[in-house]
Amino acid sequence: MDMEAESTPIPRKILFTLMLIQFTEILGFSIMIPVIPFLATDLGLNEFEIGLLSSIFSLCQLFSSPIIGKLSDKYGRKPLLIFSQFTTLTGFILLGFSGFVNGVWLLVLARIVDGLLGSNMTVIQASLADITTPKTRTQAFTISSGVFGAALILGPVLGGFLSTLTTLKYALPMFLAAGISLLSIALVFTVLPETYIHRPATIALSFNDIIPVKEINRFSKVKPIRRNLLLFFLYSTGFFMFIRTFLLIAIEEFGLTAELGGLYHTWIGIVRVILQFLVVERLIRAFGEDNILFSGTIALILAMIGYGLSTISTIYWIAFIPLTFLAYGTGTARPVLTSRLTNSVGEKEYATLLGINNSLTSLTQIFAPMLGGLILVYWNSIPLLVLCTMMFFCILVVLIVDKREKKRKRFGKIQ
Repeated sequence: MDMEAESTPIPRKILFTLMLIQFTEILGFSIMIPVIPFLATDLGLNEFEIGLLSSIFSLCQLFSSPIIGKLSDKYGRKPLLIFSQFTTLTGFILLGFSGFVNGVWLLVLARIVDGLLGSNMTVIQASLADITTPKTRTQAFTISSGVFGAALILGPVLGGFLSTLTTLKYALPMFLAAGISLLSIALVFTVLPETYIHRPATIALSFNDIIPVKEINRFSKVKPIRRNLLLFFLYSTGFFMFIRTFLLIAIEEFGLTAELGGLYHTWIGIVRVILQFLVVERLIRAFGEDNILFSGTIALILAMIGYGLSTISTIYWIAFIPLTFLAYGTGTARPVLTSRLTNSVGEKEYATLLGINNSLTSLTQIFAPMLGGLILVYWNSIPLLVLCTMMFFCILVVLIVDKREKKRKRFGKIQ
């Protein structure tokens, strides 16, 4: 019976439906990426307040994702997915009207509603796990990653373009996102079956499910795990501080438009997808994980330096060069860092350690945008880019120390 379950193919109709739902969800979300900084700026918010807006959303997601996941275990994936999609739809509509009524409070409310109740991806990923076996799960999540990347490529450029079309300005992309979200809800209602049949009678939720304090304390006592978590923390802090503020820097330095901001994000997405599916695995096979991680970190440092120089030049197209280095750096560093984490524990603890890392990454998404915005308000872009560079430089230092320790151990064994 177990052998039959292992060999069961993925139900193609359900997988296609889930991927279509995911595509529409991420497309709607990514349409907003280049638009929100401009909308918030038009409403009179400064860089710190815009960073705080991003942090509020991430804080809500930190608490809501495990709760929505647990509730879907109890009541099923379909009703929780419909519920979370309706809240995302509500958030998009509120964002659209916030520009009409000059309502900062609507902008804040939209991010809270979507962040606190709209954890759609949590339920979609759980549904994918429901319909697959251990042997087919990697294939399903690889397809999911490709769909995610495709939506992230199309969404920003579409959002930026739509914001220039009519006097509705930033409202038009938001209302389109709401329409796409409505289509996604219709797909769930009409096509998607319930994927989680054998549900438990009761569920238990504790604070440790949200922030796994006990597991963090246990794993932090093991040096290789502690070092790999530190590397991921440094990477996430530097990356999120930059990615949440680089459009704000460009608006200030050379009057960036939403259309060009969308092109920037789309370019990063294109390069990352190409790397992820065509290049990274071959590079790792040819040069090894440690060397690729080192090269990716160097690329991130060059991206920070290059972006600083591009803002000084005030020529917008030059920024595509450092953003290419950024895409290479993130496209190589993140998967290698994830691999290092999983390789530092036994197979039975993969999920626990990755859960800890996701919690720590969520925390960096909360404080990094606020810190970046604060620096921009009281200083300028140079200290922010220097701080991001220092984060990535610290990764290099840790990697060099790690490499030397490995050499000493090998030399000791030979002797």
